[in-house]
Amino acid sequence: MKATTKQKMIAALSVITLMILAGCSGKLMSGKGSGVDSTHTREYIAKISLQEPERALAIIDTMETNNEERPYAINYLRFVVYNNGLADYKMADYYGKQVLKDSIELKKDIKRHYTLLNTLASIANSNNQFAQSIEYAKMAADIARKNNIKEYEIGAIGTVALSTVMLGDKENGLKMFAKNKDMVMKLLNENPNFNTADIAFTFIGNYVESLIAEKRYDEVEKNIPDLIYITNKLKTIENIMDGYAEYRQLHTYSILINYYDAKGNKKEAEKCLTEIMKSDLVGTSFVQAMISEHYYNVKDIKKLANITAKMRKNSTESKDTVSEFFIDYVLEYEKFIYKEYGKYREALEKSEVIKIVMDSLFKRNSVEDGVRLSKIYETQEKEHLLQVKDAQLSKHNIFFIVVAVIMILGTVFILLLLRFNRKVNRRNKTIVSTINQMMKKEDELTRFRLTEDANNVNPDEMRLMQSLEMLKGDKAMDEIATTCVFGNAKAFNKKFYEHFGIHPEEYRKWSRNIGEQEKAENEEAKQMKDSFIRNMSHEIRTPLNQIFGFVQLLTDPNIQLSDEEKRQYNDIISDQTTYMTRLINKFLELSEYESSDEPLPRETVSIDETLSIVQSTVPQPQAGVELTFSNKSGKDTIETNGKGLTRILQCLVGNAVKFTPSGNINVECNSNEDGYVTFNVTDTGKGIPQGDEERIFDRFYKVDSFVPGAGLGLSLVREIAKRMDATVILDRTYSSPGSRFTVTIRENTHISKNQYIKDKTL
Repeated sequence: MKATTKQKMIAALSVITLMILAGCSGKLMSGKGSGVDSTHTREYIAKISLQEPERALAIIDTMETNNEERPYAINYLRFVVYNNGLADYKMADYYGKQVLKDSIELKKDIKRHYTLLNTLASIANSNNQFAQSIEYAKMAADIARKNNIKEYEIGAIGTVALSTVMLGDKENGLKMFAKNKDMVMKLLNENPNFNTADIAFTFIGNYVESLIAEKRYDEVEKNIPDLIYITNKLKTIENIMDGYAEYRQLHTYSILINYYDAKGNKKEAEKCLTEIMKSDLVGTSFVQAMISEHYYNVKDIKKLANITAKMRKNSTESKDTVSEFFIDYVLEYEKFIYKEYGKYREALEKSEVIKIVMDSLFKRNSVEDGVRLSKIYETQEKEHLLQVKDAQLSKHNIFFIVVAVIMILGTVFILLLLRFNRKVNRRNKTIVSTINQMMKKEDELTRFRLTEDANNVNPDEMRLMQSLEMLKGDKAMDEIATTCVFGNAKAFNKKFYEHFGIHPEEYRKWSRNIGEQEKAENEEAKQMKDSFIRNMSHEIRTPLNQIFGFVQLLTDPNIQLSDEEKRQYNDIISDQTTYMTRLINKFLELSEYESSDEPLPRETVSIDETLSIVQSTVPQPQAGVELTFSNKSGKDTIETNGKGLTRILQCLVGNAVKFTPSGNINVECNSNEDGYVTFNVTDTGKGIPQGDEERIFDRFYKVDSFVPGAGLGLSLVREIAKRMDATVILDRTYSSPGSRFTVTIRENTHISKNQYIKDKTL
């Protein structure tokens, strides 16, 4: 449930953090000798980096000012502190790559070179960049192998194995763990020092957690003794970072609790929880998160509510209520607790709070990214920046103009869309009002038997017509009867029914329903407008912000960027521009189909060719997901609109690819005896919640608001289907995991287009 946030909380422990000490244990590469403060050493900075990271950074700044270390070593020390103490992996990744640029200095220190690569691999893993993680880890393993440092080679193999599992190749990843486990334990027993113990803990810990995730509990049982042995071994090793052994002990208990919870062994889980409660760190967010996850797993709602209240109090006191931790471990749990207690209204309100906090978190992260960039700017070499200033300006001026034009066009497009949306709303309201008026007049003509000649209406009919307007108000029947000179309510009711065939009270309810319907339609139009503005603003503003930010980086003469960074930033700009273009094209396409009710022209379409086009144009599914296309209809062709059919299948298959992390996606064409051809798109993804069968076809509606996309795909599918005389539904008879969408097309191979339109009109 909280995998992403938990990774970030314990990353300093589970991502071989303290192996960096091996790279920081040597002598100073340069400096002023005996005059240097004893705290101005890499050993001291590494030792305090976990407990006092800000102080460590201040010491590094002083060392840089006094020229006590070369730029290469300064970058490495900052890399250590940002990774170990602050868990700021963006900054750690940046300074790590800066160190990699100085290959001459780096290759002089094999241990440091290895540690840097393996830590960058772990950072990439925590950022879900598994392919890059594997690349870095393999480079680290190669260095260790060439220099015959077996424990480092095993450490890198562990990182490769973990990233391989996370990438989806779970079988091979687990085989790597199993193959090298005995070697890890052998190295620890032969040379029990901090490096071997840390490597062993990381290796076995990741192996056990991967096995738990795959529910291989028999194998977990075999490896738990090794994990406990390593944890106890850490307590006997000297010269390790303050608090490290205790953090590892707590991490072990967390793994064991997850295992026992999964097995349903409440007794053993409680034993581990008791040990955690003995720790001096029990009041920290790190430990409270462990405890709360246990109570969530075993569905102990009362205790979960207590620990959640404590976490809320701690977050409030520390003013940390805008964070992923607060969202995942306070707000989400509070929403879950409300649901368990049947307080669905409060749970819904909590969902709205979560959205607000997430928006605030996004803004704060943007500010923090700006601070990071400012810090990076301060550490750039100014002489080098001056040398490349003119070159940078000449290369990026044109690019900046192009992107600026794109941003302006995007803004203009938003304004045009808003104007178009207002026109559509006004048109819809006018149409609805006109239809209601027509229905009202027609009903009056039928029910009230009005004649064209008012002179022919007798006095009773005139008074009854007068009563119609009065019935739309709240006047009592006696008052209306008296005003219209009918004597009393009983006589009025009799006359009214004889003349109109409906009782006065029934007419009053009918007229009020008409008013409420108009009010509801106006409210729906307003909601559509608000939804349109909110969704389009967010979907276009987000890529524009990213484009603008990276253009600033590329065109700022005070920033020195490598070719790789330039390529990476240009790729991001290109991706976001492509995304925005696709969004605009999809909306324009939807508007085009909505602009007319005329049927799309029909033609003879090859089914196999259509499936082949869809297969070659949809995004590739995730690793391990099988995408298949088959024609089981017994037909080679179908009479329909080929372009529309292709577009419908592209949208449905594209959605299936987006929401299917594992399993398979099947696209199948069938036919039946009633003259219908159906296309079924079936996946094993997340599925559609009950009650959303029709809402998913609404414009901008998304089942999962956190998944990228504007929510226009299924709206486009429904509009195209209408123009094709086809139907698209979510097949609720499909009971397996995932969902199935069915496109039904009527076979009309024996009639012309004109005859087809004529039949529809009749």
